Amino acid sequence: MDWDSATGLIAVIMIFGMPVFVVGIIFFFIYRSRQETQKTLRMAIEKSDSLPPEFLDTLKSLQKKPKTPANDIRTGLILIAIALGIVVWNFLDNGYTVDEMSGLAAIPGFIGVALLVLGLIGNRKQ
Repeated sequence: MDWDSATGLIAVIMIFGMPVFVVGIIFFFIYRSRQETQKTLRMAIEKSDSLPPEFLDTLKSLQKKPKTPANDIRTGLILIAIALGIVVWNFLDNGYTVDEMSGLAAIPGFIGVALLVLGLIGNRKQ
């Protein structure tokens, strides 16, 4: 194997491996944080019969908030704004013609539209 093909192989592994590595690091630290919280909770229960209300309030604040239709609407509008920004940037950069980037902008745009519709439907049900 010559060095040119080895360099290409290493580049491909790095390009596809780095996102996996970053996500793995994030999940590891989330796991570690939850493990420390569980350990602290076990120690607090072993040392006393009742837990102070401040500690319970802190535990409640660490829980994930449930998704609401308002969150869907907000996320949908942000994604639509990103898509429109990409389209306008592409339009101005390429001499006022539509190019490949406009097609790429359709991905966050349509996801944003779907989230917007889901949020509006969820608001009507409530």
